[in-house]
Amino acid sequence: MENTLVRLTISQSELFANWPDAAISRLVQAADAITVEENTVIHRTGEVPTYLYMLATGSMHLIRKMPSGRDFTAGIHLAGEFHGIGPVITRSLHFYTAECREKTVLVRISGELLREMISHDGNLAYSLMGAMVNRHRGALDRYEGAAVLSTRARVATLLNSIYTRSARGGRVSSINLSQEEIATMLGTRRQVVNRVLREMESEGAVQVLYGRIVISDIGKLEKMAEHSE
Repeated sequence: MENTLVRLTISQSELFANWPDAAISRLVQAADAITVEENTVIHRTGEVPTYLYMLATGSMHLIRKMPSGRDFTAGIHLAGEFHGIGPVITRSLHFYTAECREKTVLVRISGELLREMISHDGNLAYSLMGAMVNRHRGALDRYEGAAVLSTRARVATLLNSIYTRSARGGRVSSINLSQEEIATMLGTRRQVVNRVLREMESEGAVQVLYGRIVISDIGKLEKMAEHSE
């Protein structure tokens, strides 16, 4: 059962879209799956990377301590996504602390094995680079949105993005993010996010609960994300 989960997680990832069957099989044989409990820290900022992590289920939050002492939530990975490819390939230290906020199943691939395989066949790097470019493009879209979109549209865009990614992974419509985390991800204040979410709730798009947001009407949320004013 574990081998089947590992094979599906690896073979369906965009990271290995152009990898031949023999290379995929080698990854599957060497990888393993681990189950971690709620609030488990996978690694901390500044630690040496050992594994590429792929999320089979659950979610992972990326956190960095700010000079003020507050935690900055930079992003969230969901089922079907990956974490750590940049530090693993470049042998650079982890920039964020990775914490699983719920019970999560992770597939781990040795960073040493990945580097060895790529060094012997440079073609294997193409899909890895492509996946990182796609992630970088998404980050740029968020930064650009900060300049032209209203806070309401930015909150709606963030929630819609997470919902869409969750749907691909077969998750329900509950988004495990606090208002404080949404505020830090968008560079605004929690009070502003609270006001926007309450407006969205009154219009039937979301339901605001403690520490999470439930999407009530994805169509309404998508329309809110389209308006800049």
